[in-house]
Amino acid sequence: MSVYIRKKDGLFRDPKTGRTIEHQGLAVRIYWSEAMLSYLRRHFPTTLNEELAGCLGVSMRTLSRKAQQLGLQKDPDWLHRIWDERRIMAQVKAKRCGNPGHWKKGENSNPEYEFKPGRKPTDEEKAKHAESMKRWYRRNPEKARAKALKAWATRRAQEAL
Repeated sequence: MSVYIRKKDGLFRDPKTGRTIEHQGLAVRIYWSEAMLSYLRRHFPTTLNEELAGCLGVSMRTLSRKAQQLGLQKDPDWLHRIWDERRIMAQVKAKRCGNPGHWKKGENSNPEYEFKPGRKPTDEEKAKHAESMKRWYRRNPEKARAKALKAWATRRAQEAL
């Protein structure tokens, strides 16, 4: 723990970091020097916040709050490069852990209910579907009416051809 040097106006100077700080109970208020502000302005757009906070000796929250006060933003091109880099790293890690992130050829999620060309639904499945549609029509009368009108108009248009 560093020993603070008390200044005449009630502030303290940290000899280790050279920063001026003020204790407010348990909270510590950091005074930003011009050198710290210029460093932040210069490096914020293209540097990770974790690195900047470490270099400036402040917390991540303090850093992001100060950047917002100054109206600083990250460079969009730099951000996209970082996102792509992290996405690729996540994919590599997932593959190492045995999770390829997609279905393997020939692997089925639920083969019993999977679509098969030419498959005809059974009478039981038809009845179940009809009941489900009746419930939907009762719950959504305005949507059901719109759907019926659309089907009617399509049918009339086909008959006219």
